[in-house]
Parts: sequence; structure tokens; C-alpha cells
Amino acid sequence: MNLLPPSKHWRQPARLACALLLAAASLPITATAAKHGKKPVRAGTSQAALPGPDYGQRLDALQTADDIALRRNLDPVRVRETLAQARYVAAIAKAVTPPAAGVAKNWQLYRSRFVEPLRIRAGVAFWQTHRETLQRAEQETGVPVEIIVGVIGVETIYGQHMGNYRVIDALATLAFDFPASHPRAAERSAYFKTELEQYLGWTLGSGRDPLALKGSYAGAMGLPQFMPSSWAKYAVDFDGDGAVDLVGSPADAIGSVANYLKAFNWQPGLPTHFPLSFDASRLD
Repeated sequence: MNLLPPSKHWRQPARLACALLLAAASLPITATAAKHGKKPVRAGTSQAALPGPDYGQRLDALQTADDIALRRNLDPVRVRETLAQARYVAAIAKAVTPPAAGVAKNWQLYRSRFVEPLRIRAGVAFWQTHRETLQRAEQETGVPVEIIVGVIGVETIYGQHMGNYRVIDALATLAFDFPASHPRAAERSAYFKTELEQYLGWTLGSGRDPLALKGSYAGAMGLPQFMPSSWAKYAVDFDGDGAVDLVGSPADAIGSVANYLKAFNWQPGLPTHFPLSFDASRLD
């Protein structure tokens, strides 16, 4: 699929609205609603900087730091010192806590947060600004332009909301203090420990400051909100500057989203959705 010529840009909003809806439908409602349903917490506010357990005094955290250092060939003292500066954030624990039993998820409200004028206008502007890069990504991966644009729009409104939590705080909170009330708390805690390892291995191994990067409450980063493991596996240097930057390079974000979907066996030309019929009498 080729990009439409400028004279036909009037079709872009409809295509983008469809892609936004598809991207939104693929995300967990509770997680995305928590991320986009409220105004973002600004750095320095009580939620974003709430002090908590000192992970430098936690035996489980110290053992994890030593294990990471051994597996990643890092200085164990440096890993411990870095993890000791992570802080528990209560708002993060609250964001991953499941809603009370019996609380219905409102699809119409959820949908309206993504398929709405602000996001569509921003998406069309992003599409037009980066049309050549988007077209190259589609040609190389087979992932349609509107799908790439839709994913970035759902995740961060094209970089407007990339998260205000320190990534180190988010990953430490969910690795060591994942809410026990969650039905899969043990599995989720284990998952975030692997993400913490990926993050510390990447930042400390590459000279990045692990205390400086900001992201979502789950530790996702950049325009496409990649977790550390996804950054390591699927992010690409699409602008050719010798570095992968999903925070400051729209080109890298575009190429990485396309590469991610291709890696998960995106099949060019197959339909992305199908018509459905249902019994309206059974609706609540």
C-alpha cells in the first residue's frame, strides 16, 4: 500500500481512525485507561516522587542486583548503588491493581479516548510530516502506514505523553512490590524482574543514566512505549545515525513499531478486522 498523494490527504483521518481503533482494541483496557484516562502526573508531584521502601536495604533487591551483575558482567557495587536509588511509588502499584469484582468495563468510554479529534488531528500531522519514513517502513516490512501511525497515536499521542515516572522506580516497584491482590502477582513480579534486568543491563552497559529515563507506570519508554526487553529485541536505528532512540527520533519509533509487528508475523494483505453481527437484545 502506497501513501496517498497530497491531494487525497482528506482520506487519512478515516484510515487513521480505523487504525487507532484497532490499536486501542489490542491493549488491556484497565492498563491503558489508567495510562490515558487521567491527566499525566508531572515529575515532582507527590505521586511521581512518593518515597517508599529503601531498596538498598532490601535483601531481595540486593540479591537480585548481584544476580543481574553476574549474568550481565556488570560491576555488582554499581548495580547495587543504582538499585538503591529506586523508590517505591504507590500510584504505580495502584495502577496495576485489578478493578473490584463486578465493575463493568465501558467499551464506549474506552474507545472515545482514542478515536477522537485531538488524536486524529495529531496523527494526520505526524503522517504528513513523516510520510517518506512511513512509506519506507511499509515497503520494508509490509506493515501498513496507518497501522504504524495508529499504534504510536494510541501509545503516546505521537510523543505528547511518554510518561512521567522514572523507569527505575516503575520497574523496581513492580518487581519487588507488585500488589499481592493481583491474581497473577507472582508471575507479574517475575516478569518485571526480567524487565529490570534488561533495563539495568542496557543502561549501565551503554553509558546511559538509569536514573534519568522517564516512562509509563509499567516502565515502557519512548513514542511507541517499548518495554526494555522489546527495546532490546525489536528497536532499530531507522534514521541511520548510529543509535537507537525511541524517545527523540520519530524515524526510529516508526521503524521499530513496524519491525515489532513484522517480528510477530504480520502478514501483508490480510484483513485487520471482520464484520460482526450480534443479538442486541442481549446487551446490558
